[in-house]
Amino acid sequence: SELGLNMDKKPDFLFNEYDRSPSRELIEKSRRRRKRRKRRLMLIGIILLVILGYIVSPLSKVMSIHVTGNSQLSKDLIVKESGITNHTYHLLLSNDTIKKKLKKTGLVTKAYVTHNILGGVSIEIQEAGLVAYMELNNKTYVVTEEGKLIEVVEGMNYTSLKQIPRISGFNDLKAVEELAGQYASVPVTIRNAVSDIVYYPEKGYDERVALILDDGKKLIVDIEDMKDTLSPSRFNYSAYMQSKSDICVFSFEGRNLYMTKCE
Repeated sequence: SELGLNMDKKPDFLFNEYDRSPSRELIEKSRRRRKRRKRRLMLIGIILLVILGYIVSPLSKVMSIHVTGNSQLSKDLIVKESGITNHTYHLLLSNDTIKKKLKKTGLVTKAYVTHNILGGVSIEIQEAGLVAYMELNNKTYVVTEEGKLIEVVEGMNYTSLKQIPRISGFNDLKAVEELAGQYASVPVTIRNAVSDIVYYPEKGYDERVALILDDGKKLIVDIEDMKDTLSPSRFNYSAYMQSKSDICVFSFEGRNLYMTKCE
């Protein structure tokens, strides 16, 4: 009949789950994985080549160094003390490390350091002030405001040393180092009036100095106690200079103060 099924008629589509071979599918997946792995390895290789090329090229090194704030210290000296060279990788620079190196010299009280990806380094410094100087064995030494004794070397262009107190009479640098630390802590009002610092040993007091003032008066003190002895709480300098204008020598011995009138 017309309503009967024609079993001889073939369907338009025939899906057979075995039309695709499982082994062939695995081979295709493996091939795709190998291609992806190859592309990744190629990409990694390219990146490594770029990095290697950058490292060996001058672009990775410090290209320029700009120093500001220096008037008595040369740029070459600042750069040398910073530890930066033409072979320094600027991406590895530590601004804090450079600051610490510069401050450790005693020549710099403050430092500001920046650098950029183009290899430029900027160093701005504040030089340490000087409070005294000394000449010994054909060498010159300066005492900084932080109490450090530093030998003057090439690159330190101190042209106005004659304007600060001169230390004399010493043969032992260790004694001068102790003096430097003590003298830097003496009140500024006293330091501003000092013209010379002279080694002044006396019987029973081997480590003493005489601070010669601009008007010729003397303050004689033990080196190791100078900071405390001349502190405002123990010695009111301005008051003594006014009330004891006829005194030319102030000699501190322990807790005692001996005064000698001007001749």
